Amino acid sequence: MKRFLIFTFSLAALVQIASCKKWKYDESSAPKTNAIVENAFAEMANMSDQAYKGGVFVYGIDKPIYKYQDSHIVTEAEKANCNVIITLDTVGVQDTITIDWGTNNCTCQDYKQRRGKLIISYNGAYYNQGTIVKFTPVNYYVNDNKVEGVMTVENMGLNSQSQPYYNVDINGVVTLTTGEVATYVSAQVRTFTNGYNTVWNIADDEWDVTGTATAQVVNGDGYVANVTSPLHVKAYCAYITKGTLEITPTGKSTRTIDYGNGNCDGTFTIEINGHTYTINV
Repeated sequence: MKRFLIFTFSLAALVQIASCKKWKYDESSAPKTNAIVENAFAEMANMSDQAYKGGVFVYGIDKPIYKYQDSHIVTEAEKANCNVIITLDTVGVQDTITIDWGTNNCTCQDYKQRRGKLIISYNGAYYNQGTIVKFTPVNYYVNDNKVEGVMTVENMGLNSQSQPYYNVDINGVVTLTTGEVATYVSAQVRTFTNGYNTVWNIADDEWDVTGTATAQVVNGDGYVANVTSPLHVKAYCAYITKGTLEITPTGKSTRTIDYGNGNCDGTFTIEINGHTYTINV
């Protein structure tokens, strides 16, 4: 379960880096919508990792309540500031982790408001080929954006270069506070390129992300996103360090984002209709 942390970067979530800068180049809402949708699902993996290991970053000021369903014995740890309850059940038909923020908004330490539940089910050890982890939000809201659907992560074993890789599929619907309703489908592949065998050292983790995403959006711009060159991510770099991503809003020109040559410097370019803009974040 420890390595769930690696999934906090998704193929188009990092368009958010560009979205605040891009408005002067186009008026499409697609990049911003895509960032909200992708981030809502991507952060689920980070939260499940923390729930399993006892981290508290996203849950509130203090520690959450922990309930361990093991041999039908329930124990509770220190109560959280906003009554977040985390239940780990290893005695049922399938192992699950449930994170419950309650029915009222909880102000979390990442400054986001959350309410509802996130249920994570898994059928084996994270490192075993064939293990499938499923993330299901239930009446779940992030900053009052309702998130529905499912994200599935499957350990596919080793590729032809002997690199561990995972298939990540998202089928979701996000209802935004703006009134936009995005029906979102994404198929991604996450491939470890460094650090997989150093289990307790996250700092050396690196991986490539490939894949596509599409969204049909009511009251907003639909779009297609496609990784044209693998997006390279380093665990403790805040930016994608190289790779290219195309995002095409319905009826509008394709935007091509080039993240550079591997440096962790927050510099990338956006090409629209033959014009290239350099962005420094």
